[in-house]
Amino acid sequence: MGITRFIDNGGQTPDLDALVDPAPMEALKLINLRKSTHVLLIYGDMVASYEGRAKSQLEDLMPRLVISKPDGTFMVHESNKEKPRLWNPPPSTLYVSMNLGILTLRSVRVNPREVVIVDIPVIRFVGAVRLGVTSNYRVFGTEDDLVNAIVNNPSIVEDDLQVIAREYHTIVGDIDILGRDSRGNLVVIECKRNQAGPEAVNQLKRYVEHLSQKEGRSVRGILVAPSISSTAYRYLRQYGLEFRRAQRSNSLGLSPP
Repeated sequence: MGITRFIDNGGQTPDLDALVDPAPMEALKLINLRKSTHVLLIYGDMVASYEGRAKSQLEDLMPRLVISKPDGTFMVHESNKEKPRLWNPPPSTLYVSMNLGILTLRSVRVNPREVVIVDIPVIRFVGAVRLGVTSNYRVFGTEDDLVNAIVNNPSIVEDDLQVIAREYHTIVGDIDILGRDSRGNLVVIECKRNQAGPEAVNQLKRYVEHLSQKEGRSVRGILVAPSISSTAYRYLRQYGLEFRRAQRSNSLGLSPP
């Protein structure tokens, strides 16, 4: 077991702590000590599960990486894909325990209730790093700008539309905007900054089908983008989905194709 520690702030809390091949109790102590102040990196052979709006399991014991942030963000990563396999958004609470020599991490989100559980029989590395937070960060012309415009003024998509949630987490992905129309129907809104292709339509279709099955009723799907390819629009009509065109201007405007 190796220990690395950097202290450059007058002997106070270190900016970096790291344990290589630690005993479970050593890992537990470091995680509990730093979980509210540092970003935690936990690497080892692990299995994981999620239970909340749906259920999912990573049953095969294999090397994975857990990233836990002080704001409650909790992610389980594998060697491919941009997004984690399992995750909990903030505010979630991290609980750490040990049973029969196995380290267990539990990330619990209260409302809506979502729980990610990770069992780590083999711990290879635990790191705790202090990172900063940029308070005035903004990228212009992104999908976030489009989402923000709709959240701030849902009527640009449709009159009497109400926003229920932003970045609504589901087992098939995160829905940009979940809303409710004037008739009480759920509405899934997927936003794209560039021309929407067939992949965007299939993504929206997955969200709509998942929510329809989960809620036991029909769900509308609206794709918002500056333009849409002819193939994508053909699929959109075939699946019974809708399109709103986002005009590229200083003031966002939306219109059907």
